[in-house]
Amino acid sequence: MSINPQTPYIVEIVPSGVGGAVKNGINVSLKHAHMAEIWCFNNKGADATQCTWTLQQSSGNAGSAAGTGEKALTADVPIRYSDGFQADNALTAATAAKAYQQAVTQSVTQVAVFTVVPELCMDINNASTPFDCITVNASDPGAANSVHAFAVIWPRFDPVSNPLAD
Repeated sequence: MSINPQTPYIVEIVPSGVGGAVKNGINVSLKHAHMAEIWCFNNKGADATQCTWTLQQSSGNAGSAAGTGEKALTADVPIRYSDGFQADNALTAATAAKAYQQAVTQSVTQVAVFTVVPELCMDINNASTPFDCITVNASDPGAANSVHAFAVIWPRFDPVSNPLAD
């Protein structure tokens, strides 16, 4: 099997499941990533809660354990969202931030997409402990709702040499 180093890969952060009070995602390494998009879904049933998705960075020493060694990003990141994703999958730009609070609605699928470039918003050059992992946590997604989050990670790669060059 051949793997193209220019192809993004998808990693689950918050497994699909019923909401509740808090859902903490696992830490995902962005050590060799150029960029990542963090996709956060809240499939709302009859529970009209206001879920807040918050990005956190952590060090590789934290492992994949949820909530371990996390801290806030160093800068805000671009966010796009939809409060009715199943009806219209167009995404609207929101104000750049480290967190996004979804609207209080019910019987809809809401999505928030964070665009992360590690060099611009993470403490990856920390001399003692580089923070090169990312996670997202959901506060109050609602007991009657289902949440899920995953990362689309774009790896770094060296440009392919020109096959037409002499």
